[in-house]
Amino acid sequence: MITHYEDTKSNTLFSQLINLKQKGSMVEHTEDFQKLNIRVNDILEEYRIYVFIGTLKDNIQDEVHLWEPDSLENAFRLARKIESKIMVTKKPTTYNYKDGTVVALSLP
Repeated sequence: MITHYEDTKSNTLFSQLINLKQKGSMVEHTEDFQKLNIRVNDILEEYRIYVFIGTLKDNIQDEVHLWEPDSLENAFRLARKIESKIMVTKKPTTYNYKDGTVVALSLP
């Protein structure tokens, strides 16, 4: 796939797309991915899905890959759901400097 783009004007856009890495939320990342994705031509949907999954944070990437999305839109939706699940299951913690322990915060 990369060889196909080596000698074309799209190379820069394609390189930016495959080198994109999720830094913020899935909503932000999906927007960033789509901005580049719509400008890159001649890539099959299955490769776009593969490239998108590769740009995700590791913990999200692994789960999305397991579900084997059949469209880019499904990959976006799965990634958002997985991110939400991860956010809900994260327990707030605090560090106790006296004895070095980490404890869960109790919320009112």
